[in-house]
Amino acid sequence: MIAGLKVDPALLGPARGERCVAAECRSACCRNGIWMSREHADRIRAHAGDVAPLLPEDRRSPELWFDPDEGEDPDFPGGVAVGSATLDDPDDPEATVCAFLRPDRLCALQVASTALGLPGTGLKPRDCALYPVLVSQGEVVLDRWSPGELGGADCQRACAGAPPPVHQVFREELELALGREGWEELRRLTRGG
Repeated sequence: MIAGLKVDPALLGPARGERCVAAECRSACCRNGIWMSREHADRIRAHAGDVAPLLPEDRRSPELWFDPDEGEDPDFPGGVAVGSATLDDPDDPEATVCAFLRPDRLCALQVASTALGLPGTGLKPRDCALYPVLVSQGEVVLDRWSPGELGGADCQRACAGAPPPVHQVFREELELALGREGWEELRRLTRGG
């Protein structure tokens, strides 16, 4: 247990490889959209004037940004999750991408957050910022399900030599999930004390 969360032992071992490079993977993790709380979706809508100009003209209406069907999910406040809308991926006719993924493969929510100087994850949903780390039902894990649905997108690529530890590859995500002190504790555990 770290920061009140159970930690999957896989986080203590080696990664498959080093961190991916978005220009190479073309933001494959942005396929199929992302789930978020209603409150977060409302926060994005409140910043529509900042986000819309960053999207292609045919996607600038906030009415097109979210899936109308909400899902029950105990990991979200109120037990309800809102999904981002998806659209056909122009790079892969067999796939879909999040409505906020721009043609340059950057996230409009992340670009807007940076421009506005928003702290933390800004407008980017927490689960999106954490990927491929997942906090679910009180446990921090590497998401094992989504890479299969995303064409293998696990945010890692082959590296020369031995792969680095998971906590190094996904430091930013683990600090977001566990806090800085929690990440330090995880680092100590991987070194055996």
